[in-house]
Amino acid sequence: MSAAAVFAGFFLVLAVITFAIPFLPPAQILYETLNMPQPTQSILGISTATLLNCITNGFIWGIFAAAVYSLSKNHYRRKHYRPLPAPEPIHVTNPEPKPLDWRADRYTPAITIRKKRNQKEREIETIGGIGALRGQMMRNRGITTVDDLLTAGATRLKRQRLANEFGVSYATMSKWVHRGDLLRIRGVGSQYSELLETAGVNTVTSLSKRDPHSLWLQLKAINIEKKLVRRNPPLKKIENWVYKAKNLDPLIK
Repeated sequence: MSAAAVFAGFFLVLAVITFAIPFLPPAQILYETLNMPQPTQSILGISTATLLNCITNGFIWGIFAAAVYSLSKNHYRRKHYRPLPAPEPIHVTNPEPKPLDWRADRYTPAITIRKKRNQKEREIETIGGIGALRGQMMRNRGITTVDDLLTAGATRLKRQRLANEFGVSYATMSKWVHRGDLLRIRGVGSQYSELLETAGVNTVTSLSKRDPHSLWLQLKAINIEKKLVRRNPPLKKIENWVYKAKNLDPLIK
């Protein structure tokens, strides 16, 4: 309940009581103390002086009741307020940094921890350009992962057969297979594979032959022009890609 509701309630109640008892204080006493003349007119048969007494008593008693209610409510809140305990400080210890191999952006071989890729990352739809329809057609054919497509389209003749089977051009099928080949490099997603493809890097083999610094400048210029990715890959990441590409066996002919 609010103070305004208490005021309105007391105003109505005291106005009605004053109408029944016209001399109910403090209205009449206030008018007499101030020597205020009482009006003699009447409204609908009701004395104007009585109406003024009703309004004055209702207003005074309403203000008084609202003030008492607000004070008692605030006192109750302060009395029953219990502050929440302060949280205990959390002590975080920073571990000592471990040595990194700058070429592969990973831990040195003695402490290397290899993580398996999530199966969802290797699904056939991961390759940019293969939507749900073509993906389902390939699944019906038994090609469910990127590795399956690389095996099925390893040669020009196989890619031509796949293109005829799925109703696409040889260039489109080759683009899908080449993008899947680049996905073998950890850190090269569907967007980065498209960016590399625009720079003429279509396979792992072609990536292994590129100079990292020159490729970094080329990708940066292409992305400024075509806005293919939000953030251009840093030079260290490209060095990592080239290093890994040199250590992978070629699968596409």
